[in-house]
Amino acid sequence: MSKGRPHLESITILRGLAAVGIMIFHVRIFLWTGWKNIWSNPDQFSIFDRAVAFLSLPAPMLGECVLLFFVISGFCIHYPMAGNQKTLDLKIYATRRIMRIYPPYFAAVCISLLAVHYFEWTSPSNEPWVMNLLLVQNYLPKINSQISSNCSLWSIATEVEFYIAYPLLLIFWRKYGPSQSVALFGTISIIATWLYFLGVKGMVFCAFTFYILWWSGALLAELYATKQLPKPSKIIVIMGIALLATGTIAQLQGAHLVMVKRFLFGGFYILLVWWLLTHKLFKPSEYSLISKCLLHLGKISFSLYLIHYPLLQVCGLEWEKQFGSKPDNFLIPLAFCLITILIANVFYLIVEKPCHLLARSLFTANQKGCQ
Repeated sequence: MSKGRPHLESITILRGLAAVGIMIFHVRIFLWTGWKNIWSNPDQFSIFDRAVAFLSLPAPMLGECVLLFFVISGFCIHYPMAGNQKTLDLKIYATRRIMRIYPPYFAAVCISLLAVHYFEWTSPSNEPWVMNLLLVQNYLPKINSQISSNCSLWSIATEVEFYIAYPLLLIFWRKYGPSQSVALFGTISIIATWLYFLGVKGMVFCAFTFYILWWSGALLAELYATKQLPKPSKIIVIMGIALLATGTIAQLQGAHLVMVKRFLFGGFYILLVWWLLTHKLFKPSEYSLISKCLLHLGKISFSLYLIHYPLLQVCGLEWEKQFGSKPDNFLIPLAFCLITILIANVFYLIVEKPCHLLARSLFTANQKGCQ
């Protein structure tokens, strides 16, 4: 975030919790027998396994945490420019975005291709790795052409669409104001959703669909930076609870309501970020061990998001090979999540952190060159 702007612990912590939520959503696929199986055949499982299964109840909704990433992304990208009329230095902006995002992403694609070697039904040569490296896998060679060992990478390509559009969106924002901008981006998202229901399935991953979420995050950054962000009223809090409840109901209805639940959960996440920005929920990191751990989790959240899927998938296949079936106890997939966090920390130290430092040094060098 911008020099001179305070570091927002709540945003960092929320980003880490979102990454963990998505990981828990995915780990059930590879390393758990599943709620439906346990409760359809209760006699085949112990009382303890059935009791622990209740821990998984929120898990089906946690996949929508990717929408929280979009809201946070909009906030963080706009925060340095919020409340001022500075000209966006496109060279610095592009350099920092590329260095922070692409090298770790490239490493994650390589790890994903290594994971494919473990699969019996495909090989790296059959995977659309070129499209993934070019960040066009959401559209080419067909819709949702992800590497089969890492289906999470779709959102990175969508994020890059936001980054490319931001300079133009910022010009529109400054010319017409926040209200008109949010109205425009909301209209774009509605049209994209309408096109999806008309059969244009590419809209399910297109940035147009998520513009209202991303730019709502930017609007929160603008209001926060200019000290115009009020505390949410009780009505807003009740609205957030209602959005979460109805989103959960939509989730239970099945995949045909995917767009509906996205807007419901997305609205909830916008209000959640708003609420956290106006409440001092987390203690300063220097006084709390828990907040230190949560902040570190937020720091490595991008690394965790990039590599958790192939790691858990390979672990799940190896578990089935060794034991003949997926684990019955939900504590086992949670243990594998902890292992994945440790591996993500290593990935952060050897891949992502050096990229951050290089981006920062290039930014400093550019600043000195302009003096």
